Amino acid sequence: MSVVLVTGAANGMGAATAKYLAGLGYTVEACDRLDGDGHATVDVRDTEAVDAWVGSVLDRHGRIDAVVTFAAYGVVGSVEETGPDEAADLFDTNVLGTHRVVRAAMPTMRAQGAGRVVVVSSGAGAIAEPYGGWYSATKAAVERLGEALRMEVSQFGVRVSVLAPGWTVTPIIDSSLRVTRPIADYDADRGAVLTRVSGYLAQGQRAEEVARKVQEILSAARPRQTYLCGNDVRLSFWTRRLVSGRMYERLVRGYYGI
Repeated sequence: MSVVLVTGAANGMGAATAKYLAGLGYTVEACDRLDGDGHATVDVRDTEAVDAWVGSVLDRHGRIDAVVTFAAYGVVGSVEETGPDEAADLFDTNVLGTHRVVRAAMPTMRAQGAGRVVVVSSGAGAIAEPYGGWYSATKAAVERLGEALRMEVSQFGVRVSVLAPGWTVTPIIDSSLRVTRPIADYDADRGAVLTRVSGYLAQGQRAEEVARKVQEILSAARPRQTYLCGNDVRLSFWTRRLVSGRMYERLVRGYYGI
């Protein structure tokens, strides 16, 4: 059965996906920055560590059939409040971390003439989330990278798709960093958004729904460029395309309570 790399596998969607695919008979090689059972401890910010992990997978199995990139975290704070170093660290994990893992696996998939890559974005990649704008920026970035990669590597038989999950029950808010220098002028709106987001997450889809969507992509004969997972993200996707920019912003502000 296919050998699949899954990053960000300590909890949430990554953990659910690794467990679900393994239960279906896939050979799952998972990793996370956090220590834990069932996955390797790999920091996707460390190029040497990523290369060593991918190399060890090749040593054991002789091939890599798919890569699924969940490794990411969030920063709670306005665009102004977030320092350049905080933003750079976020990009290093969410964007460059995705790139490091895909780049390490791609030579093998090119040589095989086959492979699948699922670049995991978020509903926040299509809709700027107030007080999560830098997270939204990273997810928009991985979408564009995924689209470019799809066109570049299709000639080698490698199929790339972007997966955008909507609200999903995960510990992402608990694990998100708070800006180190908050500005009091933003306190009220930041708190209101955080309350709304926490509620949406608590009522979101189960992480297993995302895992099933990943398996659908991996097994598709002709995987699409983009997959949306969740009614909320589908509604947002189409609303943005059907209403004016002014109306859309009004709807988003109301949705987040500001």
